[in-house]
Amino acid sequence: MKLYIREIIVWPEDIRHEPRVISLDPDRISVVSGWSGTGKSSIAAIIDYVLGAGSSFIPVGMIRDEASWFGLTLGTEVGPMRLARAKPEAREVSDAYWLQQGEECATPLPTRPGRNARTDRIKQLFDDLSQLSNLSTDPEMRGYNARASFRDMAAFNFLPQHIVANPYTMFFKADTSEHREKLRNVLPLALGIVTNEDLVRSHTRKLLRDELRRAEADLRIRREALDRWRANATGAFFRAQELGLLPLGPLPDDLQEVIALLRGVVDAAGASAASPGRVSAAVRNLEELRKRENELDRDIADRRRRLRRLRSLRSSVSDYDAVLADQRDRVRGVGWLRDAIVNDECVLCGNGSEVARRALDELEQPIAELEELTAGTTSTAPMVDREIVEIERELLTSEQRLLDVRRTRAGAEAAVGREQGRTQSLESVYRFIGSTEQALLMLGEVEGEGGLLAKVRKLQAKLAELDRGFDSGTRQAREREIGARISRGVTRFIKVLGIEGAQGIPALDYRELNLSFLREGANKPDFLWEIGSGENWMAYHLAMMFSLHAVFLRRGVANPVPSFLVIDQPSQVYFPSDTYEEFVDADGEVAAGRRRDDLERTRQIFKAVAHVHAALESKLQIIILDHADRNAWGEETSYVSVGNWRAAEDWLIPRHWYAQSAAT
Repeated sequence: MKLYIREIIVWPEDIRHEPRVISLDPDRISVVSGWSGTGKSSIAAIIDYVLGAGSSFIPVGMIRDEASWFGLTLGTEVGPMRLARAKPEAREVSDAYWLQQGEECATPLPTRPGRNARTDRIKQLFDDLSQLSNLSTDPEMRGYNARASFRDMAAFNFLPQHIVANPYTMFFKADTSEHREKLRNVLPLALGIVTNEDLVRSHTRKLLRDELRRAEADLRIRREALDRWRANATGAFFRAQELGLLPLGPLPDDLQEVIALLRGVVDAAGASAASPGRVSAAVRNLEELRKRENELDRDIADRRRRLRRLRSLRSSVSDYDAVLADQRDRVRGVGWLRDAIVNDECVLCGNGSEVARRALDELEQPIAELEELTAGTTSTAPMVDREIVEIERELLTSEQRLLDVRRTRAGAEAAVGREQGRTQSLESVYRFIGSTEQALLMLGEVEGEGGLLAKVRKLQAKLAELDRGFDSGTRQAREREIGARISRGVTRFIKVLGIEGAQGIPALDYRELNLSFLREGANKPDFLWEIGSGENWMAYHLAMMFSLHAVFLRRGVANPVPSFLVIDQPSQVYFPSDTYEEFVDADGEVAAGRRRDDLERTRQIFKAVAHVHAALESKLQIIILDHADRNAWGEETSYVSVGNWRAAEDWLIPRHWYAQSAAT
């Protein structure tokens, strides 16, 4: 999911002040460094809050007191977006949002945003952009198996200070049981082990399985009754002879012949004792039932045609998304080329000419149209999935109604047949004929065309077809392949970082949501909390997160995870936030040696992150909040300082905001 953060905006409580804007460069590693208490870590909390968090970690005190709204300027698949949320009051998060999209984002910032959206609309907007299915991750809805949402993906976008070197938890908010259980179910969907198509098949499979269980239970009950009646068929044959309804003769050896004779008795027995008025009412009722049966037949046929079209549309949308993704990749460098042309001077040869700029201007309209096409197709797939499952459900309901109408119609036809041309007979004859007729009707419902047996076989065939497409071996192969990619990525990063890693092959444990290491000859793996020190824990957190994002980015347009990562205080294992300046300024031989060693290890972190950023072709936006300053990343051009909050420079909250507040 393409989602970059271009600006972080804080609006003051006092409208006499201009908003505080921190500009970020999505193509480079943005670093905010500074002393403790300057608001560095609050940047991660602000981003999470504006993107729809259900709770706020923005610290109380000066930041909440002096700010009124927090906002972001975003780059997305469907164009630029400005988003702001009113500050939380006490322990309650705000439901007030301000949203701008497209060309609106080019307008100046307002003095203070005005509410034009609610939290549920913003969450739905990002859910649509992420292309996550709106079906639950488990059709049975057991435990924490509600639908995956954009908010669940935040676990992969933040490494806050209390997580980045925590051996017991690997992911943001996974230190609470609720989020941990939900993440266990969401992780396979985020990695692509489970796809949206798999969810559709799972839900359709559940619908068919439930309907099959009901049909099989009904069939079992009716068959038991029929088996009992078949056992008494001999008695019914002789009883019909006693009543004069069958000629005297031996009992046929074939049970089916006995049933055929009894059916003939029911069809031909006696003349009708019904009045013409009753016959007319029965005929009218029969006609109504036949009309209802035809309507249901047409309705089922229409739904089946719509289902075929929707499945065809779903396949076409996926193909079209791939075509659009290829076209967007071809024009990815146009923006950079336009910015690189200065004073109509060609960026390649240096000659002055207006030709390049005119050519780029001519591309502007086609590129805008391409973005509009992308916006129109982004949210189509989840809606089509929902429509497919809904039609499957309605189709099963209509088929059940049709079966009920056919049963009623069969009974009505028998009733009309009895009432037309039948003479008055003895009460015992009527009772015998009635019971025999009911048993024969039940036999037809079970074994006849369109009956329960046919329905059971049809459902079984549909389930078998779904099971062929729902190959567990394919999913297991996907899981093994992705697990191997993650393991290789973790190992490579540890080597680039230059630290001594843990023994054994690293692997992501989906149950523990942590790293495990299987040593050669060992019966069980070691987990992160069992190995190393703070340096190892920090290194493996970074390695795991970068490896996961490499997998996410490989999914292309199907990736539901936003393409940014905020890392807070990765150097804390070497320089606790309150001692960094003391280490840098320390005197004495021992202190100087320790300072050089820890500084070099910190620099190695930044070098390794730059290596990953380049390997991912700058497609992952990395934001680092750290106490360490430019001494840590030196002349590395992948980095850009977007804030050095020390000494005279303003911090997150500008000095004149609270200085003026104190003065008044």
